[in-house]
Amino acid sequence: MSEEERKAHMSDQTHDDTSSPVIMSSRIRLARNLEGYVHPLMFPSEHEGHRIINEVQDALPDLELKRLDAMDQQSKHQLVAKHLISPELLKQPASGVMLNDDESLSIMLNEEDHIRIQAISHDLELNQLFDKASVVDDQLDEQLDISYDEQLGYLTTCPTNIGTGMRASVMLHLPGLSIMKRMNRIAQTINRFGFTIRGIYGEGSQVFGHIYQVSNQLTLGKTEQDIIDSLTEVVQQIINEELQIRERLNHHNRAEAEDRIYRSLGILKYSRLISMEEASYRLSEVKLGIDLGYIEMPDFDFNEIMTEIQSPFLVDEEDERSINEKRADRLRKYIN
Repeated sequence: MSEEERKAHMSDQTHDDTSSPVIMSSRIRLARNLEGYVHPLMFPSEHEGHRIINEVQDALPDLELKRLDAMDQQSKHQLVAKHLISPELLKQPASGVMLNDDESLSIMLNEEDHIRIQAISHDLELNQLFDKASVVDDQLDEQLDISYDEQLGYLTTCPTNIGTGMRASVMLHLPGLSIMKRMNRIAQTINRFGFTIRGIYGEGSQVFGHIYQVSNQLTLGKTEQDIIDSLTEVVQQIINEELQIRERLNHHNRAEAEDRIYRSLGILKYSRLISMEEASYRLSEVKLGIDLGYIEMPDFDFNEIMTEIQSPFLVDEEDERSINEKRADRLRKYIN
């Protein structure tokens, strides 16, 4: 893949131009289902799924539809790497995704629910994202029969999503808290208030590069604004703790912090083979060094690099080297 082709595959929302050293992205997701259809996990045939895709496409003509069964494996996995679809969507036989021009809006079709509207940003903009997702939600509501109960709210496949059907989440870069082994305590604390911490691809996914996704667990008995306000407060508290830890590392453990950061920088500069797991942690620690002022790299874009070093963006039939070798090569070009 050429440099021009590689850049063309990147979403605008992967670029890290936020002023926050901790916030990587935020997302609002609305789960919706159509009356008169069984849920996707119970489809009797692919025909049922294709009917739903066609109905939603007619209701949202301004968005581009990508049918997953018409895409090659690499292109599908690139959508996962960019967080535009979930890994679970790949398992569904009749599924698709609808995207706007800059890919800040994606609608997954026939994952766990018939429709999952996702609005994504690289900053903490949950209210603006909810407004953006609500515009699409209103369009669908005007033209389709959405499953809704006056007492329970929106009806979803998973009971934990019933009510608003909304999941709000914020992706955070937390190397300080992670290095100091504070994440389990934070996870236990926020869990008591109806929030959870997961890996970068949501429930059950692995943590890469000290990156954590914080989201609400409760959707019933709360308004969308309640969820957004509470999550924003929780996220701000986590950010404050992370910045305090970084300050402590800088003033009281500077030699250890610098050693850790420069070791990671050296590995990225000179390695010839590197796994995704190791690369993510090394990049995370270099970003920490940049944020603390130890390293000057004005063009370092953590979000974009983390996306581009994933396997779907390294597959090239004309290049017989291993993925780990190609990843190391790309990282050396970024770092040197």
